Amino acid sequence: MKSGLIFFTVLFLTFCFADQVFGVQKISRKIPLSVSVSGDPVDAEKPKMSVRIDEGRPVYIHKNRKFDCSGAVNHGGGCTRVVFYASIGNLELTPIGSIRKIDLQIGLQKIEVEISSDLKKGSCLFDAVLKHELTHLALHRRILNRFAPEIAKAVLAVIEAFPAPLTQAHINKINKVLNGFVSRMMAEDTRQNELMDSQDAYLHLQKQCEE
Repeated sequence: MKSGLIFFTVLFLTFCFADQVFGVQKISRKIPLSVSVSGDPVDAEKPKMSVRIDEGRPVYIHKNRKFDCSGAVNHGGGCTRVVFYASIGNLELTPIGSIRKIDLQIGLQKIEVEISSDLKKGSCLFDAVLKHELTHLALHRRILNRFAPEIAKAVLAVIEAFPAPLTQAHINKINKVLNGFVSRMMAEDTRQNELMDSQDAYLHLQKQCEE
């Protein structure tokens, strides 16, 4: 019933001075950003950030007797897999080239809750394992909601310190800070989920259904 933390979507941003085009790349797929420059020049204009937390939607799987779960095969009869990701988009610049507005999205995707087909729907053990896996999912979401404001605050603080105009070095700094904080979030998520997967926890589930 181990929670499978398999992937992290690494965020890379590229900046092109020739045509003022920004892009975001998740792994190897490029996603264009919407960039606009508007308004009159202003002194010390503070950037604004909108933050969206995406808790994701799980897909339930109940067709395989054995399956991989973070290197363990059919671990405890169930597995919850998630992908953490972070992306930046809808960047708006001031006339002097500083960031006026920016959107940050942090969330979970590719959520899979898998239960072994050896466990029959409606049985005590099936229900117990499913409840255990949904507790893993709830914990992933709790960690996400706990860290998202901290991540947004850190990224915004870095952006506010940039002098105009925006450069590739600034973009690299945003990327470094964002990935660093998301990695911290994932490490804490792994630590807390592993606490749920002790041998005693599995024995407790089995004893519940034996009584």
